[in-house]
Amino acid sequence: VTWERTRYVPWSMVEQTPTAADAIDPDTEKERIFRQLRQEAANEEAVAKAALGEEAEESTAGTVGQREMSASAGEAGGGVNAYGAKPTILGMKSAVPYTTMDLFRNFAFGATIGSITGSVFGFMDGMRSAQDSPVLKNASNMAKGRFLIQGATRSGLMFGGIFGGFQSLKYGVRCLADPGDVGEIAVASAISLGAMAVKPMTRPSIPYAGMLIAMDAFNIYMRDSTA
Repeated sequence: VTWERTRYVPWSMVEQTPTAADAIDPDTEKERIFRQLRQEAANEEAVAKAALGEEAEESTAGTVGQREMSASAGEAGGGVNAYGAKPTILGMKSAVPYTTMDLFRNFAFGATIGSITGSVFGFMDGMRSAQDSPVLKNASNMAKGRFLIQGATRSGLMFGGIFGGFQSLKYGVRCLADPGDVGEIAVASAISLGAMAVKPMTRPSIPYAGMLIAMDAFNIYMRDSTA
């Protein structure tokens, strides 16, 4: 009988028990999720900052260690390091270390250029001498050719030695004092031309040697101006 009565009771008059889904407020749940996301983002940012700080400390420590190692190696090697030049035997500072290979390269360069240019100078002098000399005017073409070859060879060897010595002196001055291009050329040219002036046989060739030195100075000037 009771069951039959309840069948006719309206659903709105029945007391309903709230479920778990009905007890959740959507606004409250949304705010909780936002707070959780903000907290996670703040935690990730803190972790990233800590990692960056550790990397910066490691980088700084590595740089300081490299500088200390460079300074120690420089002191062990006679005072040379990345932050200073080596004191030379003259008590001056030079950042160019001496090596025998570099000295040989400078001499080979000067000897090659000097010998080629000297051969041209010697051939020109030989042609002028052959035209001015009455003996060579009447000589055979073979004798004239032998005379020209001998003059060009002799002049090439002489200027090769002179200009090779000039380049070697420049390198030596650079390693001892490093006064710059002007100082190197001034000292090396004074010694080279002075040595030529001592011997009477080489005195007539001083203008040609001065021309070679001037060409070298002009080449350095053009190189520095275009750099």
